[in-house]
Amino acid sequence: MANWEKLIEEYNDMRYFSTDPVAVVRRCTEQRDIEVMGIVCSWLALGNRNQIFKKCCMAYDLMAAKPYDYVMSEQWRQYKDSNINFYRIFFYRDFHDLMQSLYSVYLQYNTLEDAIIKRNEELGIRNEYLTALISLLHANGIPQNTKSACKRLCLFLRWMIRRDGIVDLGVWTKFSPADLLIPLDVHVNRVAREHGLLTRTSADMRAVQELTQKCKELYPHDPAIMDFALFGAGYNAKE
Repeated sequence: MANWEKLIEEYNDMRYFSTDPVAVVRRCTEQRDIEVMGIVCSWLALGNRNQIFKKCCMAYDLMAAKPYDYVMSEQWRQYKDSNINFYRIFFYRDFHDLMQSLYSVYLQYNTLEDAIIKRNEELGIRNEYLTALISLLHANGIPQNTKSACKRLCLFLRWMIRRDGIVDLGVWTKFSPADLLIPLDVHVNRVAREHGLLTRTSADMRAVQELTQKCKELYPHDPAIMDFALFGAGYNAKE
């Protein structure tokens, strides 16, 4: 069995995330800027990490380093029917739709955090943030339900809610890290299986829940911290 504590201590470190999407999110200091940049960067988190990082930097520059102001300026409306490629499977019209969703949120609520709290009340659910988040965002690349692993949205929630401030930003103080789900990508999936933390063969939400439950046995108040250990175990295996 891997030494999870040692792996967490080593890899929960920005040295390993300097060209990761979260590094672009960390350029922001105000909560709403962090929320917008976090949504955009997690949305773009497909494929090679260096390419994702470059595209996140491009998006940051497109928004003139003021993501929230950009959303509210409505400059993105120019891309409504654009067929120009934005990144991989995404076009500028998809970026428009994502901005439209965030614009609608901020017209009604001060923060995305507040919007999720209200939506949870409306849906009659507690301590579960993913369903509410999905219901607020409507764009190509955003899951329509929680049947899939929803890796990128789980990653966004980890950035927003985990509070050690090392890699994750922890600006959402009204939610508990104990309720986070593990972002299940192909590397985490492989490492978790190798170490007996995951048995389900399909990389879906049931697998996420199984892995998260195992991680809760180790870190009941902060299961998502195991994402760094699983990343580190995979990183070591490449060396």
